[in-house]
Amino acid sequence: MINFKLKNPAVGFGLSLAVLTVVFFPLFTGNFVYLDEAYQLWHNHDGSDFTYFFVQGRWLSGKLFSQVFSHLSVITDLKLARIISFLSWAAFLGEFFRLGRKWQTAIGFDGILLLAGGIYIACSPSLAVYIGWASCFVCGIASILGLWSGHLFFCILTNKRKPSLITISLAVLLGIASLFIYQIAFSCFFLPFVFYFIKNRAGSFRLLKFFAAGYVIISVLYYLLFIFTLKYSSVQPSTRTALSFDVFGRLAFFLGVPLARAFSFNFLYNMHSVVSQAFPIVMMVLWVVSTWKRDGGNPGRALTTIAIFLVLGLFTYVPVLVAKEDFSSYRTMFALNLTAVLILFDMITGYSGKLKEYMPAVTGLAVVCFVVVGTFNFHINYIAPLGEEYGVIHNYFDRKYDTGVHTVYFLRPPENLFHKKYGINQYNDELGLPSTYRDWTPEPLVKQIILERTGSRAIAENIQVTQFADSTLFKNQRAKALPNSMYIDVGTLYSKGY
Repeated sequence: MINFKLKNPAVGFGLSLAVLTVVFFPLFTGNFVYLDEAYQLWHNHDGSDFTYFFVQGRWLSGKLFSQVFSHLSVITDLKLARIISFLSWAAFLGEFFRLGRKWQTAIGFDGILLLAGGIYIACSPSLAVYIGWASCFVCGIASILGLWSGHLFFCILTNKRKPSLITISLAVLLGIASLFIYQIAFSCFFLPFVFYFIKNRAGSFRLLKFFAAGYVIISVLYYLLFIFTLKYSSVQPSTRTALSFDVFGRLAFFLGVPLARAFSFNFLYNMHSVVSQAFPIVMMVLWVVSTWKRDGGNPGRALTTIAIFLVLGLFTYVPVLVAKEDFSSYRTMFALNLTAVLILFDMITGYSGKLKEYMPAVTGLAVVCFVVVGTFNFHINYIAPLGEEYGVIHNYFDRKYDTGVHTVYFLRPPENLFHKKYGINQYNDELGLPSTYRDWTPEPLVKQIILERTGSRAIAENIQVTQFADSTLFKNQRAKALPNSMYIDVGTLYSKGY
């Protein structure tokens, strides 16, 4: 009876939404600013936010960003963008279960996979970034559009009736819209196929070819439109849009960090930890062994199943692989991670399914693990230390700033600022990193705080901010005790707690 209820999509959605709320409830009250948010808030009326996204091929993202950020005036308003992101991912979960029920009817996979997928989505490292970082508030919207496009394409391929021109056009337009918001979010296009692959394994190759063809066609149309908009607007594309043709280099990159992260569930992958590096390897080996057994020891079928997964994984990561950046961030890993989690959970339930009375216990244990790790990732690796960092800077301005200050000397903190208190590591520009560690944050942050204190943009704009990464140089400057100056040492303020 319990197992039947767990397989009910409505129950799965309710549980997943509850987990999403538990994991992310601090964002409704927490005040902090992270990296690009400071720049984007300070420049929210000069058009630079739109240009930043436009030259990266995210025209719709720029439009949405300009509309939302133009209504944000103070740092505490950033939580509104985060709440929009939270609501968009709640909507994504609703669509995941609504459409998933249709896929289940058409494919016949075990409904427990939908629950596992929904709980993982709510606890995934990607959502910690998407929801916690106001700069990423559009990612949920883009993912929903990609999911809709993939669903329509799945219907086109599996429906015996000839598809209408309207359905085909809508699938293409939704895909293009997703790409113009956030390119990697279009990878959600493949989610219907992921379930088809889990059920049909080596027999899913034919459908993969059609899905891949549809993905490529939509992506090419998007890229042509992107090039046209650049030429029409007479602007140069961002260097981040440059294409890489190093096929073997990109393949080696994919088989390294991205694939390892994908097989780590929602544990953060630490390249300096033996356990963290060994865990995904063990999971990969277990899945390969499981694949061999489930395919009856047939080498051809087993190798075909493994090859299909690798091709599927490559396609879900194509927007990153075709670019020249060697940067595997969690905000680009959502679809790939979800794909790996679903096949691993299918492997686990395949073993425990032989003893069906243990299935609820296995599912419950997986849910508890996902929730505990997901909560730790967001609360400890993200929002708590960032809130403290912003708090000590804000409090220092309360004590030391007056309108006579003309110059602010700012010593950026070390990368591992949060490690001593929380024991956490840094994961690129996403988790565990002090906001003011990067050189593009201090100046707009200082000016934004002064704007909020004085109400005068002119005063804030005239403030001179001089940054230091070297503490010795900062101390030498501080020793001069120049008039009309303010000295901020974030590392010291944070360690003393004020």
